[in-house]
Amino acid sequence: MPVVDLDARTTQLTVDAALTSAGEFRRGQHVQLLLVGLAWCLAALHTLVATVTSCFDPLRRAGEVTCVKPDDVTCTAALANGTICTLPRETWQWAQPGGSLISEFDLVCSRRWLLYFQTSCFFIAVLAGCVAWQVSSERYGRRRLLYAGAGLCGLSAVMASTAPSLWMYLAFRCASGLGMGGMGLAAFALATEVSGPSWRAFVGLLINLFFSVGACAATLLAWWVPSWRLLTFLSGAACLAYLSTWSLVTESPQWLLLKGRKGEATAALAALAFANGTRPPEHPLADPTALLGNTQRGLRDVLGSSRLRHRLVLLGGAWFAASTSYFSLLLLADGISRGRSSSDDSVYVTLLSAFAYEVPGIAAAGLAVERAGRKATSLAAFLQAGACLIGAALSRSTAQRALVVAARFGLAASFASLYVHTAELFPVAVREHGMAASNFFARAGAAISPLFAFLQFQLRSSFVPLLVLGSLCLAAAFLAALLPETLGDKIPETIHELNVSLSLRRRRSWRVALAGMLRPSSSLASQRSTASFQAQQQEEAVVVVASQRST
Repeated sequence: MPVVDLDARTTQLTVDAALTSAGEFRRGQHVQLLLVGLAWCLAALHTLVATVTSCFDPLRRAGEVTCVKPDDVTCTAALANGTICTLPRETWQWAQPGGSLISEFDLVCSRRWLLYFQTSCFFIAVLAGCVAWQVSSERYGRRRLLYAGAGLCGLSAVMASTAPSLWMYLAFRCASGLGMGGMGLAAFALATEVSGPSWRAFVGLLINLFFSVGACAATLLAWWVPSWRLLTFLSGAACLAYLSTWSLVTESPQWLLLKGRKGEATAALAALAFANGTRPPEHPLADPTALLGNTQRGLRDVLGSSRLRHRLVLLGGAWFAASTSYFSLLLLADGISRGRSSSDDSVYVTLLSAFAYEVPGIAAAGLAVERAGRKATSLAAFLQAGACLIGAALSRSTAQRALVVAARFGLAASFASLYVHTAELFPVAVREHGMAASNFFARAGAAISPLFAFLQFQLRSSFVPLLVLGSLCLAAAFLAALLPETLGDKIPETIHELNVSLSLRRRRSWRVALAGMLRPSSSLASQRSTASFQAQQQEEAVVVVASQRST
């Protein structure tokens, strides 16, 4: 809404009003979404490029391990029975020692835990990157953190491809995760904050598609590229190449205005208007006095507000369940896809099918959030994913694989709706902290996902992991049902404004209820008063008519 400055006698615009005037979602926003969405593709590539190759169990596939002495009957029998770990290490060898991360560093048998440990360490580093984003976003902005994360991610991946030991690889892999932790949140903010208010929810949903595209690309690369070192190097080189798009990405006008850089914010809006083929806003931008004068702008203020703390707990549980289930299914893919015997291709086909099935899930969420609402969409998505996972735990073979792939539909929809819902449940002044705190729970869930893969490896069955994951999704559905609906509501700018609006709404609801209780008696009294008034008017009319006749 325009703001009128009575002193200057000029009309000033908010950022949302200026974006509406320049074009809410046209060519400029399309280019911005494509560029920052590419960062989500790269984040998915870095997340999955090592995870996909490490989810296999090479000892259960023919041709990966051979006996040192071909005539060793004991070794040959152990290979056939899958009990190679019972033999001394010097009696068997890898057919291709450097073909995978597992064979390169001998992550089998008693060293199998290191495989899950390095995956957990990566996700813990991503969690630390989310914390770093929360601390640095207000000071350095979105664009700097996006490209700083991409540079760190790319350089660390290139160095990891040359690591001579597992521990050096783990160090570079954690550095890559640290850079990637802030990339996702920065890209989300850059995509949504340059879009108009009526398109913001749609853009928040649409950006999730880029992660699915990046996951498909990572699976195809892992399928086609024979060496894990080359695969890691290519993912790092892609991130370094992404740095060349720096000048094409527009910084958030809202952040620039909050930092007192009104000229740069106006220039950013003018650049969007020029790309959209429209005229820049004629009126100057209004100073965000409500936000600048607000002192409650940190995570401590979020935790200090009972309403926001309640929302954060519910959102954290939902994010935790969604992330744990999503990444656990990825690590469980080998055991689910093949049982006791299968080819490598079947695992890649299962993964590609699952990632491709996420696209209609996100599309369905995009249709549902604007019609059924954010809460109902998350509730239905979690219920669908939970029911499919529990059904998969009770099924076997093809039915189990089909249900696991179907569960990805609900998980993708839940992620998409949660991003939109989380951004709308926190006031503008603390939205970044709310998003970062919710993402903290998501990364914590991803960090424990290797435990489910280890449990599957120990039990030689997917029943318990799938049953637990399905129960988590059903619990997340209950948490989503307790969240307030935000469809059609105005997002408050500050915590104080949120408290005032909720208090007024609560008072108004009590007044409406009280009026409903008193309405019958009040309406009866009004009817009686109206009837008496009409009778009195009729008597006065009769008296007047009689007097006229007498005269």
